[in-house]
Amino acid sequence: MSIQSSLLERTVTPQLESDHLLAFHKLPLDMQFLPRLEGVQSARVVHYAVWPGEFSVPAGVAREEEAHLIAGYQSKWREESLSWSALESALSMECKQVIDIADATLARSTDNSVALRIGGLLNYTEYCELFLRAERLTLTRRDGQGLGIAGLLKIGEEYWAAFEQRRNHDPEGSPRAT
Repeated sequence: MSIQSSLLERTVTPQLESDHLLAFHKLPLDMQFLPRLEGVQSARVVHYAVWPGEFSVPAGVAREEEAHLIAGYQSKWREESLSWSALESALSMECKQVIDIADATLARSTDNSVALRIGGLLNYTEYCELFLRAERLTLTRRDGQGLGIAGLLKIGEEYWAAFEQRRNHDPEGSPRAT
């Protein structure tokens, strides 16, 4: 994901790419999804300063204990602010300087206003979270075709349904285009 924004127009437009969704749905591999937030009221970024103490997971530890150890280590990290302009400067699709999205949450109000939280790795090295609040959200494809949130959710759900079905029949578990 990379981002374009305009203070004057009060917009933020993340540029989302998903190679696995594009391949699965046989869409052009250079296709992007463009959620456009309009009437942006808040755009915040936090990143995490990693605790500098020593940490390792002992060999042979059960997965549950490993998860517990990692959670304890991550609880020592410090949340810090990052300016929006610094975030945008750090991103460049051409140089593959992006946010690799790990998770996202969208909340919508009855007046169509939205709040969006995106968490992921900035340039594949540093976890950050973006928090956006805006009057409205539209979603199109790079080719101009309207998609909407429901359309994006649908193609994602189709991918994950195929993934689950394939996983039940194949230990490798990756979906293939249909």
